[in-house]
Amino acid sequence: MTTWVGGVLSWAAVAFVLPTLLTTGCKPSRANVTVRDSAPAGWQPDGPTGTLEGTVTLTEPLPMPSPIALDAATRGRRGCEAAAGGYYASPFGVTAPGPLPEALVVVEARTQNPPPPRTLTVTFRDCSIAPRFAVMNLGDRLVLHAETDEYHLPKVEGLGATIAQLLQRTEDQVKNVQRPGRYIIHSVNYPNWMQTPLVVLVNPYYAQADPRGRFRVERVPVGTHTVHAWFPGARSVDATVTIRPGQVTRQDFAVTPSPPAPDAGTQAPTDAGPVIP
Repeated sequence: MTTWVGGVLSWAAVAFVLPTLLTTGCKPSRANVTVRDSAPAGWQPDGPTGTLEGTVTLTEPLPMPSPIALDAATRGRRGCEAAAGGYYASPFGVTAPGPLPEALVVVEARTQNPPPPRTLTVTFRDCSIAPRFAVMNLGDRLVLHAETDEYHLPKVEGLGATIAQLLQRTEDQVKNVQRPGRYIIHSVNYPNWMQTPLVVLVNPYYAQADPRGRFRVERVPVGTHTVHAWFPGARSVDATVTIRPGQVTRQDFAVTPSPPAPDAGTQAPTDAGPVIP
């Protein structure tokens, strides 16, 4: 089971998923979610492959977080009152059962020929960070980007004793992630509830669902694999699939919320610590 506790990802009984294992303004529009392709153009893993596709749906509403209490200083920051009442007022923008945008689907498979590095851009706005839930492959390039002239000191908790550096609108920061695991992206001079979880995988066979909850993982090695579907605040769901050469295998997932946890939205980010072996 995978749960969201204390502002960081808490992983239990998902030993393989972890190591092998987006929006505008303050109110996210799910129709504008951008889903990263897990099979970049030109990449061909070793041996014959097939495709896995399906949908991920949420069976019942995720537990709503407690309302964010704003102190006078935070209320005076540009965009924070709107973000607290909109962008961060619901669990990752999901408020009702149905298709689950950005749900993570991971196939337990390995390759000796990993895909070329890609770029994941995380954007800091007035008082919000997009995407709400970020996933990348180990070796990808993590870029912190600003679309505001507000004063941000971004930090990736879990990278160790890194120094938060001023992020200016005209410059990007590139972060070097050297191990798989779970991390928290935030701004040290902003409220603790303004944060994005980042999952870094060593397994390239994954995808995040589109606004209709649809996913597609291409170029999966032929064979029988375990597949995991997960979303922050929901239980991990597993399935066994058989991938055949040149064929499309379908597997749908229905995920349920995790038991309610103590309010984590206002707690300070915590270093993610070592990866589960």
